[in-house]
Amino acid sequence: MTVIEKWTGRHAHALRTALRLTNEAFAERLGVSPRTVTKWSERPEMVPSEHLQGLLDTSLNEASPDARVRFTATLGLDQRRIPLDDSVVVQLHTALGDLARALARLETEGPERSAAH
Repeated sequence: MTVIEKWTGRHAHALRTALRLTNEAFAERLGVSPRTVTKWSERPEMVPSEHLQGLLDTSLNEASPDARVRFTATLGLDQRRIPLDDSVVVQLHTALGDLARALARLETEGPERSAAH
């Protein structure tokens, strides 16, 4: 999950774009004036108030997975870090073991004999 430590106008604009909302629709979603949303795109360095920071956090948390991917891509954030649960780790370990055994068999038997098995 993407966490923004300190929202700026740049982040807020990226979220609005990722949600595919107009300034007016985004303002309504957050309960702010459309002018506030316009300021974020005009002044990407500005830091919204703590109250607005919380509203933006909530809006990001409620965004669809596709919108979150668009948001992180727009900001150039790395979204490839995926937490792995134990079952995935076991599956990867098993697959790597199978691959290692297949490679060892190729080394000892050669490609002709391995293909026959």
